[in-house]
Amino acid sequence: MENFSYEIKDAIARVSFDCGAMNTLKAAAMDELGTVVDELESAHAAEPLLGVILTGNRYGLGAGADIGELLRGGHAELEALIDRGHEVLLSIEGSEFPWIALVDGYALGGIYELALACRAIVATEQSTFGFPEIKLNIFPGLGGTQRMPRRSGLVNAGFTAVLTGKNFRAGAAESISMIDAVVPAGDDPEEFAVEFLRNRAGSLDRPRPADLDDAESLRAVAGEAVSKATMGRDNPRAPWVALDLMIKGAGLPLEDALRLERDAFLQVAGSAEGKAGMRFFFTQQSTAKAPKHLAGRAKDIKKVGVDGADGYMGNAIAYLAVEAGYEVVAHVPLERFAAKVAEKLRAKYARAVSKGRLSEQDRDAKIAGVSVTTEIESLFDCDLVVEARAEDHDIKSGFYRRLGAGMADDAIVASNSSSMGPALLGAEFATGGGRNSRFLNLHFFSPAENPRMQLVEVVSTDDTDEEALASAHAFVRRIGKTPLLLRDGSVGFLVNAGLAAYFEAAEKLYRQGTPIEVIDRALRDTVFPMGPFELGDQAGLDIAAGLLDMVAAERSPEVAPLVWRMRELGRLGVKTGAGYYDYNNGRPSGEWPGLAGTAGERGTQVAGPDEIVSSCLRPLYEKAGELVARGIVAGEEEADMAFVLGLGFAMHLGGPIYYGRQQGW
Repeated sequence: MENFSYEIKDAIARVSFDCGAMNTLKAAAMDELGTVVDELESAHAAEPLLGVILTGNRYGLGAGADIGELLRGGHAELEALIDRGHEVLLSIEGSEFPWIALVDGYALGGIYELALACRAIVATEQSTFGFPEIKLNIFPGLGGTQRMPRRSGLVNAGFTAVLTGKNFRAGAAESISMIDAVVPAGDDPEEFAVEFLRNRAGSLDRPRPADLDDAESLRAVAGEAVSKATMGRDNPRAPWVALDLMIKGAGLPLEDALRLERDAFLQVAGSAEGKAGMRFFFTQQSTAKAPKHLAGRAKDIKKVGVDGADGYMGNAIAYLAVEAGYEVVAHVPLERFAAKVAEKLRAKYARAVSKGRLSEQDRDAKIAGVSVTTEIESLFDCDLVVEARAEDHDIKSGFYRRLGAGMADDAIVASNSSSMGPALLGAEFATGGGRNSRFLNLHFFSPAENPRMQLVEVVSTDDTDEEALASAHAFVRRIGKTPLLLRDGSVGFLVNAGLAAYFEAAEKLYRQGTPIEVIDRALRDTVFPMGPFELGDQAGLDIAAGLLDMVAAERSPEVAPLVWRMRELGRLGVKTGAGYYDYNNGRPSGEWPGLAGTAGERGTQVAGPDEIVSSCLRPLYEKAGELVARGIVAGEEEADMAFVLGLGFAMHLGGPIYYGRQQGW
């Protein structure tokens, strides 16, 4: 067998699950497990077994079902897969001898559902448990919505684990009865599991959780949490369906509840949004890995320089580098700005300190470890320098010419520019004496310190050498972000190129007569966390205006963008307390009364929500498709992922290209 092996010693069967990599419950693995169950039943009939210890490999027990099989499978294939899974897990659960799952690493999704069918679960302290399926627009489909509440109650882990998609370390998992025991530090895990089997497995009695008998009364409370997670939307459907399944299943015999779960899972997994979620997961997993031609090419980066570390984005990049364990040199243009580096870093640590996750002493030590300098020469011995200056070509050019005069030949230099690519800025670096082949863009999205802002566009030219590209890719992964490799040649690269088309469409609707609040609400209610005008104010209208400057250099707009006029007026959004909206203590208080007059002549046509969404998303869809066709981004899946991670496009809608396909565009 390729996945499972076992041996029987002292009346205890030790079953090992090891596919050679991270274990997943593929159809073939489930069939092998069924064979193991049958063979152990036969062995028990000949000579009684005390029980079974189920173990994994160096990664743990495993990380769920095989998403590829779920994504590719039709209704009949998925139904057969689930029914076979239930057959095997019910055999384990109903066995005359107890199965004990021993986890030393991961037990997630379908693999954790396998563990739930065992008599007990024990784990090492560093082990991790959870149901990530909700984050893929699906839910547990091998009994998780039914066995989890029966083990620990609806509120404890049924709602907490299944509906949130959170992962839990062993101690936290034990506290809500997701597992039965944690192996004490220093103890041998297998010996602990054997002793647990001998001494406790036979007497482990779990009373039926009381809240299962009053399940319906909990619907409203749990529904509020689901509504918050979905931003008040009815989609994605998965958490709503999972909630309904857990409540209805609580009053049914287990096998009836499992059939209920299966039928609902097949509907959700086969839907457009279910396929979108699994497609997104697949793409993000593959994007996070360095392409084969870059594998093993990354240099060891130890010292990171950040130019503009006193600014909003530069300070965030410095913070990420500090947290990733790099030695950080923070460069500021003038001495009077030097104090802002520590001031802004301290603000980023404020929440961790207030929550007790970080002491003030440790915070101060982190900040003190950052070397703040006004001397550009202090960057010359860095392995990587990231520039985060104002979006002004002249300012950036002067910096790169000076930097090029002293950087080591093997150092990597990157710009965070949102519109000026490595061909343009790399030429300035080369003019100063630097190596053009070591120059690229690392385009972060604001606020970069927020873990939810995952995307970093890694933009290269034909001249960029593979070691520099591999090193930049590895750096982005180490600071906890998702790197997306792009080719230079598009103003705004990928996401901002699409964003420019989106902004232009939103401005056109406004000029035709639709109020900005109506436009923002329609897109916020269906697609994005914020509407286009809210987003512009939040990101900074000077940034948006600078992007459209670059677009206009290639293609003159039909009408001068309204955002240019906002820049002239100094209404730059939240950071100036005035943008498309007026602000009171940082909160929008309504559309700026002078906006209509600033926009010039406007129509009286007010678009409805569906028209607003279609009018704004179609240009985004078309621009994304164009950039795929031009080879700026590798494929449609990568393009869609970028808009989900970088712009907050609703993942259950799949991204602009996937969404457009569903609309028949």
